[in-house]
Amino acid sequence: MTDTIAAPRRAGRPLDLAKREAILSAAETVFMDEGYGVSMDRVAEVAGVSKQTIYKHFESKEALFDATIRRRVDLVTQPITAVPPDTPPEMVLRAQGERFLEMVIRPRYSCLLRVVMTVQGGTDIGRHFYEEGPRTSLRRLADYLSRQHERGRLRVPDPLLAAEHFFGLLNGHLQMRSLLSGPLELSPDEMEARATAAVRVFMAAYGPEN
Repeated sequence: MTDTIAAPRRAGRPLDLAKREAILSAAETVFMDEGYGVSMDRVAEVAGVSKQTIYKHFESKEALFDATIRRRVDLVTQPITAVPPDTPPEMVLRAQGERFLEMVIRPRYSCLLRVVMTVQGGTDIGRHFYEEGPRTSLRRLADYLSRQHERGRLRVPDPLLAAEHFFGLLNGHLQMRSLLSGPLELSPDEMEARATAAVRVFMAAYGPEN
């Protein structure tokens, strides 16, 4: 067996990664709480870094905003991107459903949507948000469904449409309610029940026996 020699770690790399994470966390908080018009100086203040450090990682505020959205999408879609390949689709979809619901009911998610809608006129922020957020999540689920179709575990001739159906079953009026009526409250049992119901309907339409 050949020995593998690890490449040397560059000095300061762990610190750089820690700073990047601090910047993203601060940016998410500031964008949601104070709006997209917030200055990079404010982000730097909350992150505990200099503005120059932010620009070493992100070339512009738009790039930083996009990165915060991608970071959130990575967390939300973990149940379908980091799952063992032999896990039954029902289990994967239920886990994905609960993770999605956890995001939708977060007060800051509604705040973020309001931020996007408030500043969208005359900017590309709405398009950026959709491409980096909802569209990316949709395509990741569609890719997962396509793989399950190829293995015969689901019958999904149009994976992208099926992905829309699944997220629609989960969301229902939740997003509308959160935008118009304020923060939502769903207990873990209620989220599990809602996700289970969505999976049951989805499997009735797209299960392998159909």
